[in-house]
Amino acid sequence: MLKVLPNYYIRGALIMDTLQLRLFVSIASTLNFSRTAKQFFITQPAVSRHIKILESSLGVKLLSRTSRKIQLTEEGAEFLQYANLALEVISDAENRLHNMAQGRTGHIRIAALSSTAHQLSSCLVRLSREYPAVQVDVDLLEGSELISAIQKGEYNFYFAIADMVDGVDSHEYQMFSQDRLELFANTGIAEDIDINDWSTVQRHPFVSIQRSDAWLTHKIRLICKNRGITPSIINYYNRAEAAVLAVDAGIGIALLPGKLKHLYHHPNVVTVCIPGDDTEVSYVCVWKSGEKNWVSKPFRDIIFNTLPQEG
Repeated sequence: MLKVLPNYYIRGALIMDTLQLRLFVSIASTLNFSRTAKQFFITQPAVSRHIKILESSLGVKLLSRTSRKIQLTEEGAEFLQYANLALEVISDAENRLHNMAQGRTGHIRIAALSSTAHQLSSCLVRLSREYPAVQVDVDLLEGSELISAIQKGEYNFYFAIADMVDGVDSHEYQMFSQDRLELFANTGIAEDIDINDWSTVQRHPFVSIQRSDAWLTHKIRLICKNRGITPSIINYYNRAEAAVLAVDAGIGIALLPGKLKHLYHHPNVVTVCIPGDDTEVSYVCVWKSGEKNWVSKPFRDIIFNTLPQEG
C-alpha cells in the first residue's frame, strides 16, 4: 500500500528533486554543511545552493544558520518527517519498478512478529518455488506496530497473535500454531529460580518489550499477578531480540514467547516453561476480506496447506 503524502507536499514535490531532499535530511542529522558535502562528494557551496533552492520552492526557511551553529527552524522540523517519507516512497517505487523490469509482476507485502518467523519462512519457501515472479516484502514488527498496521491495512498479510485481531471485523484469519510465554533467564541465576515458587522469580529484575506493546505488557502482568508477584521491570526495549540480548548479558529476566528461543542463539540464556492456561499464545495469519491482489489467493492456499503441518 502506498504511503499518502499531504496535498501541499505533493504540489511542492513537482519543483524539487530528490538530491535536495537527501541533502536536507543529511543536514538535519549532521547539522554541518561540510560533513554533508563530504557524504555526497560535492562542495559545500553546492550544498548551500541546493538548500536555498529547496527553501525558495517551499517559501519557508528550513534552517537557521549563524556563524556558530545550524539548527532546524520550526518549519524545518515539521518538513523533515515529510522529506523522509517522500524519500521512502520514491525508494519503494524505484525498487518496485526494478522488480517489474526483471519480470516480477506480482507483489505482496507481509508483516510478522519475529516469533512467527519459522512458520512464515516455510510459506515463503513454497511461494518462491511455485511463484518466482512475485516480489515479496517482509517487515518484522513488534506487537503495537503490528496491531497498528492491521488497523490501517498497510500490508496484505500479517502473522500475528490471535488476541491482536479481536474486534477487527474487516479481516479474516487462520490459526496455525500454539505457543506459551516462557521465562527467559541468564544461566548464572537459572538454578536459583524455582518455577513452582514465584518468590524466587520476584527476586530478580525484569526486562521487557516497550510498554506501548499493550498486549505483551498486559500478559506479563497477568501471569505475575496470578502467581502473587509484581514484576520489577527495569528496562524496556523496542525489539524482542534486544530483550533476549539483555537476558544474555545478565541485566534481567523476561517473559517472552517461547518460539523466540529458536531464533536467537545466546549461550547464556535458558528458558523455563510456565504451566497454566494464562501463558498460552495462539498464532494466526491475517488478511483483509475481499483482498484483490492476485497473489493473495495462491498465498492463502500455501498457508492452508503448509501451516497446519507446523502444529
